[in-house]
Amino acid sequence: MSLPRYTWRNGSLAPIEEAGPSIGSMSLHMGLAVFDGLMAYRNGQRYRLHYARPHLERLHNGSARMGFPSPWSVEQLYAGIEELLDAIPEADYYIRPIAYRGANHLWLTGIEEIPVDVSIMALPASRDVDAGLRCHISPVQRVSSQAIPVSWKVSGTYVNSYLSREAAAARGYHDGIMLDREGRICEASAANVFFVIAGKVVTPILSPDVFPGVTRRIVIDLLKGLEVEVEEVALYPCDVIAADAAFITSTLLEIRPIDELHGHEMASSRNEIFLKLRQRFRELTHSGETT
Repeated sequence: MSLPRYTWRNGSLAPIEEAGPSIGSMSLHMGLAVFDGLMAYRNGQRYRLHYARPHLERLHNGSARMGFPSPWSVEQLYAGIEELLDAIPEADYYIRPIAYRGANHLWLTGIEEIPVDVSIMALPASRDVDAGLRCHISPVQRVSSQAIPVSWKVSGTYVNSYLSREAAAARGYHDGIMLDREGRICEASAANVFFVIAGKVVTPILSPDVFPGVTRRIVIDLLKGLEVEVEEVALYPCDVIAADAAFITSTLLEIRPIDELHGHEMASSRNEIFLKLRQRFRELTHSGETT
């Protein structure tokens, strides 16, 4: 399916080719933008905007902390998504709102005087993908939050994710599990990671270097509802390389099993805890309720 013709930009719909920043925009040259992503699931005759408000609140907070205060409230952005969905073909979409400064201005000095733009685009997306992933321990270190706060979703930070994904592909893997400067597991290139060990689920404890994913939080709540023990702890590669199963979670990937970790095969796709969790997650995303 091709990219929809329209995007939402600064309060109204616009052709997608007219929504981009200027070639002289600092946001384009330096990655000075803040974005988020959420799913619009088409369930029957309506959309489920999956945990839209937590995503939009994070965008609002991150852009404000970056000095890019959004001219649009969370509720206005929510309404903008609905307006955009009404104007494009019915499908499952990944929704990408982004705050940036699109005008011609290349210098750090005076950037505060440049208006903040907000655009929302919709990309056709797959859902309920069963295929397992092959991952390795990435040679690319997770960028330190002392350099760039990872929880703000600053566009330029994702060069780190790109380099990790490229390093994985060059070695024949789908993705890389990144470590922090102390050698602790943080996450995959753009997803949180969980491991099943001896009947319980463990995941890296939230720290400034671990992204606080919305799907991560949903998964922890679902596991607790299944009466599965969940521990958030500091993890090192040696702690998990022989895990019974592993999986990653993100808005776009949903919940995907890791069937190989750094050359070690795992039975994640057949693991009972993983299968029960995935089923419960899909029941949630296929429900008619919006959130």
